[in-house]
Amino acid sequence: MFWQLWSEVILDWALRKRYWFDELAGLLGSILYFYAIILGLSNLSPGSEAGLDLGPLLMVFVAFNLTVATFQSIAYTVQSEVGRGTIEHLALARGGLLRQLLIRAFVESLSGLLWAFFTLLPLALLLKVELKPTFWWPLGFLPLFLSSLGFALGMGAIAIYFKRVDGFFTIVQFLFLPYFFSLVRFESWMVHLPFAPAVHLLRLSFTGESLPLGLMGIAFVQSFLFLAAGLGAMAWVYALVRRKGILGEY
Repeated sequence: MFWQLWSEVILDWALRKRYWFDELAGLLGSILYFYAIILGLSNLSPGSEAGLDLGPLLMVFVAFNLTVATFQSIAYTVQSEVGRGTIEHLALARGGLLRQLLIRAFVESLSGLLWAFFTLLPLALLLKVELKPTFWWPLGFLPLFLSSLGFALGMGAIAIYFKRVDGFFTIVQFLFLPYFFSLVRFESWMVHLPFAPAVHLLRLSFTGESLPLGLMGIAFVQSFLFLAAGLGAMAWVYALVRRKGILGEY
């Protein structure tokens, strides 16, 4: 398993090094995208005060980026591997397809976490948002990552069965944006909504507040439910397509 993990690290580094221009353009695009949202909201609001709390808005955007990156690391990997005709090669790897996808998702999510910081810091400086990361900030990221991983596995299961799902994935990503931004003004009733406690926990971990144990417990329970559902969906669909003989059928 170590060599599989190390191979994925080398592959991720090689791709980012070879296509550094595209990576840089994507990073700048993400920064400009959020800045354009802020300008648009400011122009729609009367007066000089837009009534926007940029700190929570920025953290929600980072959470959105991390979730989408994790989602793409599995769902788009499945679709691209099927398109190349190499999905069976992944399935023949040691431990099977599911392990290979989890290893790739882990490596790409760590890489995505690094890029999330590269997005967060310039935007915080540009918008003059004061960040106060607490000592427990990793606990803010972990439940969001686990929830995103579970959701990504579920979307990957859809990709394994239907193969070409670009249109559906586009709808999912567009729905994610307004949904995540609706969590900016967090209310107590939102605690049971998908991703909501994890997003709010992340936000609190960067505003210098104390660790809310109740919220953390709910966030971790929800994340493990997401993960269990995603693993179950992936395992069931993987067995189904192998039984039908359509694993690599495009």
